Amino acid sequence: MPDNSSTDISSSSFSDEEQQHFELLDKYMELLHSGNYQSRSLLLEEHPEFLEFLTCLESLDSLAIAPIENRKKEKTPPREFGKYELLEEIGRGGMGVVHKAKQKDLNRTVALKLILSSQFASDEIVNRFYEEARAAGRLHHPHIVGIHEVDEFQGQHYFAMDYIEGESLAEIIANNNTLDAESAAECLGKVAHAVHYLHENGIVHRDLKPGNILIDDAGNPYVTDFGLAKVFDSDNDNTKTGTIIGTPSYMPPEQAACRYDVIGPQSDVYSLGAILYVLITGRPPFREEKPLDTLVQVLESEPSMPGRLNATVPRDLELICMKCLEKDQKNRYASAKDLAADLERFQRREAIEARPSKLWQKIRRWGRREPALTSHLGALLTAVFIVQGYYFTTHRQEETTHIKVMGIFGVWTVLSFLFQRMLHRPKWEMWGRFLWSACDTVLLTILLGMVANSTGLLLIGYPLLIVASGMFFRVRLVWFTTLISVVAYAALTVSQPRSNIPPHHPIIFGAVLLILGFMVAFQVYRV
Repeated sequence: MPDNSSTDISSSSFSDEEQQHFELLDKYMELLHSGNYQSRSLLLEEHPEFLEFLTCLESLDSLAIAPIENRKKEKTPPREFGKYELLEEIGRGGMGVVHKAKQKDLNRTVALKLILSSQFASDEIVNRFYEEARAAGRLHHPHIVGIHEVDEFQGQHYFAMDYIEGESLAEIIANNNTLDAESAAECLGKVAHAVHYLHENGIVHRDLKPGNILIDDAGNPYVTDFGLAKVFDSDNDNTKTGTIIGTPSYMPPEQAACRYDVIGPQSDVYSLGAILYVLITGRPPFREEKPLDTLVQVLESEPSMPGRLNATVPRDLELICMKCLEKDQKNRYASAKDLAADLERFQRREAIEARPSKLWQKIRRWGRREPALTSHLGALLTAVFIVQGYYFTTHRQEETTHIKVMGIFGVWTVLSFLFQRMLHRPKWEMWGRFLWSACDTVLLTILLGMVANSTGLLLIGYPLLIVASGMFFRVRLVWFTTLISVVAYAALTVSQPRSNIPPHHPIIFGAVLLILGFMVAFQVYRV
C-alpha cells in the first residue's frame, strides 16, 4: 500500500526547481526533528535565500502539539556536545529542545536545553533565551527547576538545569485522565507556592501549563520552562506588540488579546486555574481544533463548570477553580499565595475564600458559555414582544394566524435548546451547526409566508442569519447558510408572487445575499 503520509509531488505539477525546493524542505524537517543542529546549520549556509522561510517554518512546527504517546523518542546513540554528552531527547517546546545529558567534568546528569533556531536565530530569540536563563538562574526554590549554566557551543546556545527523573504533569494526565480532588489540590498548592516565589522575585511565568510542570518519582512538582517569562526589572521588552505567544488553552484573556501591559501575577493565577481544571476534569477549560478558535473561546466564552464534566468534583474545589478563571483580573485571587492558602483550607475542610457567583453573574457567564443559544433567545424574545405588541395594539392579525406565529416561535425556542445540546457532543457538533442554520432559515421562511406582505423590512431576517453564521468561524457553514437563504427566498417569492414588485427586485435581493455571504465567508477565512 502506498504511503500517504506525505504529499505526492509529480513532475507534471511542479518544475524541477520547485521539486528541489520540496526536497530541501523535507530534508530540513528531518534534520529539525532529529536534533542534528550542525547539519541543519550547514544546510542553511548552502541555501541562505530560504533563511526567513525556514525559520518561520520552524516556529510553526514548534506550535504543533504531538500526541503524548509519540513524544517519547527512541533512544539515539550519545553525541558529544562540548563538555556534555547528549544521551536522549526528553522534551521539545516553543523555544528549545531538551536533552538528558551527562556533564563530563562533574560526572552528573543534567537536562540540557538547546535553542531550536541555533546560530541562525534572530537576536530577539537569542535575547529571550538568555533572559529565560538569567531569570531562572537566580531562583532557588524546592519546587522550581534550578539552572546551572548558560553558554554557547559552536554557535549553539544552551543552558544546563536540574534533571528531574519522572514525567511531566501532561503525561500523567494523559495516562490517568484525572487526579482525585485531594491529589489535585495538594499538587497545585505546591505549584502555586513556587509561582508566588517567582512573583516575589519580579517574574511572571506566562506559559504555565501541565507540560511545564515536572513530577519526580516521589510525586513532587517542579515548575520549569521560563521561555516566555516577563522580568519586571528588565529594561528589554522582547515581546512585540500584536504577537500572541503562549499556549492558548492555558492563556489568560489579557494575554490572548495581546494586552501585555496588564499582564501580571494574576495572569499566572488564571493559568494555575486552567491547570487545576484539567487535573479534575481531564480536559483544559477551552480546547478547539484550531488555535484561533481556542483563543476566541478564551476571550469570549466561559468554561463549563467542572462538576458538569466530572460529578465527583467537590463544590469547594470547583469554586476555587472558577475564581481563578475569571475574565476580569480583579475577580481572581490577588496572588498565587492566596490561591495556595485556599487550596490548603479545602484540604483541611475549612471554609474557603471563593464564594458562589451572584445571580446576575451566573446569567452573564451562562450567556458567554452558550453564545449561540443566547443570541437566538434574545432575537426570538425581541420578535415575540414586537409581534405581541402589534397584535394587542392594532388587532389587525387574525387570532388563528397569531396563535400559529406564536407556536412557531415556541417550536423555534425548543429546537434552539436541542441544537445547543448537540454542540456539546463532539460527534454531533458539526451536524448541529448545519441543522441549526437550516432550521433557522426554514422557520423564518414559514413565518414570512404567514405574513400578508412578506416584503420590505421583514426580509432583513435572511441577511441576519448569514451574518450570525459567521459566529461559528466556519467558512462552509457561512456558504451553506447563504445558499439555503437564497433558495428559501426564491421559494417564498415563487409561492407568493407580488404584482406590485418589479421582477428584477428579487434578483437584486438574491444577489445581495450572495455578496453578503461572500464578504462574511472571506472575513472568516482571513481570520
